[in-house]
Amino acid sequence: MKLLIDPKYDPTGKEITSKLKLGPGISMAKFLGARGSRTQIKKLYNEGFNGPPDLDQIARNLVLHAQIMQTVVSNQEYAQHRLIVSEGIYEPNPAFDPSGNYIGERPGDILKLRRTGQVVVYQLVDRAGKTDPRKTFDLAVYWKDYINYDKITLDYDTFDPNGDLTSQIVVETPVVPVTFEVSYKYDIETKYNGVLQTKNEFLEILPD
Repeated sequence: MKLLIDPKYDPTGKEITSKLKLGPGISMAKFLGARGSRTQIKKLYNEGFNGPPDLDQIARNLVLHAQIMQTVVSNQEYAQHRLIVSEGIYEPNPAFDPSGNYIGERPGDILKLRRTGQVVVYQLVDRAGKTDPRKTFDLAVYWKDYINYDKITLDYDTFDPNGDLTSQIVVETPVVPVTFEVSYKYDIETKYNGVLQTKNEFLEILPD
């Protein structure tokens, strides 16, 4: 499938900075970490791990995520909510071995995919800034049918110190080559406190 991109947001041949526009109102900065813990593009990789980052590749991968975010921005169903990037590009640390793999995890683990812009974790928050499990489930179902992806994980947890139920959506996309010809796996699953609950379908989990 040929990825269709507005020429204004095609990163090919452009300088890759945090200000680079990947979609309407969406720049690279959107994916450089949560508010208060943002990283800088020049810090994305320690060259001792696996060489400098392929910024062109990262930007191409994130174009898909910019398009995904746009489906919420332009959707009145979510006008009372805000889609935020809770976990974007991952800044490596000494837990990576010289080959670029995360120590103790399998190759292809979520942190490695976050390094390249293939995995982004989203939260749908209400006006109080809290995640909304009901609307998050609705969004996961909507994305299942209307966006392109390799995997969508509907992820719930009660790790909040208050014991509140938190919800987020983990979206994995394929590597986007220079030709912008991509294929997708369309896998879905649900997790609760890190434990797999369902595959090939979403399970709605609500607060007690």
